[in-house]
Amino acid sequence: AAGMLLDVIACSAAISSCEKGGQWQQAIGLLAVMRSAHLLPNIISLNAAVSACGKGKQWQKALELFAAVQSFDLSPNLITYNSAISSCVKAEQWQQALSLLAAVRS
Repeated sequence: AAGMLLDVIACSAAISSCEKGGQWQQAIGLLAVMRSAHLLPNIISLNAAVSACGKGKQWQKALELFAAVQSFDLSPNLITYNSAISSCVKAEQWQQALSLLAAVRS
């Protein structure tokens, strides 16, 4: 809509919707839109994007986003870890899942 303000909350809600609908490409695209609009994603938007990638069986993309969390001066929380681990499990990437599990325990 014309004149609609793009903000982190609106983008996070849209990314969460993409996650629920299994639309991982759109979730990644919205993160790119945020960057081009000079909006820093928050942990909610990043968690939803990691989860969307996992649901789309894109475990490598999920791990890329997981690694990017710290580049936004954020710390991964239990939801971030859970989404990343789940992404690895769905793709039968057991070593990656166990590595993340060890990291969350430390």
